[in-house]
Amino acid sequence: MTTQFPAEVSAALAEASYIYLTTYSPSGKPGTVPTWCWLHEGAVYFTTKRASLKARRIARDGHVTVHVGRKDGPAFAGHAALVEDRPDLETAILEAYRRKYWFLIPLWMGRYIKNGLRARTSVLVRILPQASSGASRAAGT
Repeated sequence: MTTQFPAEVSAALAEASYIYLTTYSPSGKPGTVPTWCWLHEGAVYFTTKRASLKARRIARDGHVTVHVGRKDGPAFAGHAALVEDRPDLETAILEAYRRKYWFLIPLWMGRYIKNGLRARTSVLVRILPQASSGASRAAGT
């Protein structure tokens, strides 16, 4: 059985343009950045540069905390993973981004993301909620 997002988080994800993603250094130091998001089949997806700090932290550990919509928005603890060799999902996220961020994707961002995924300088990331959802690690407890 897969873990589902809490109802408050699911509702927020359905409307959100951004998530605030917290990843952790090996010593546990948090770093938070805003990123676009796509809710698809019980997971949150986004793209990032493969060499970015968040991608490197995710590849190393995968533990993340996500706040939806704003820095103090509904939160969940999750496990993030790099998604390789899924051109179907890459195409689907670009289509979803075109619908959601219609003002930027047609201008230049769609081509930037598509070219990065094709060249493997960017990567698709999937976040699944953890069974014990919450943001205790990010809060320092």
